[in-house]
Amino acid sequence: MSEPISLRLPRETIEKLDKLANREHKDRSTLIRELLGTGIQEKDIEHAVEQYRKGQATSWKAAQQARVSLWKFIEILREKGVLIQYSEHDLEEDLRALTEG
Repeated sequence: MSEPISLRLPRETIEKLDKLANREHKDRSTLIRELLGTGIQEKDIEHAVEQYRKGQATSWKAAQQARVSLWKFIEILREKGVLIQYSEHDLEEDLRALTEG
């Protein structure tokens, strides 16, 4: 269920949104929902990468937090230049999470 919100944006941003919406043959609301969804996904990925980098999440758990597959998460780590470390302890935690979830 969706809920309406009110948002103030600079005129320049609104003009850019309208141009993009016209180019993609979408209404402004649809475009904003898509952009917010993409932005939230990117923030989730950033957070998961940081958790992994700090050793606070295994690759499996971080991938789940980011809502991407393990292979996609590993690809993201490579793209961001994050050293991929995988210990026996990580394997045990991932197997435990797999059987519990």
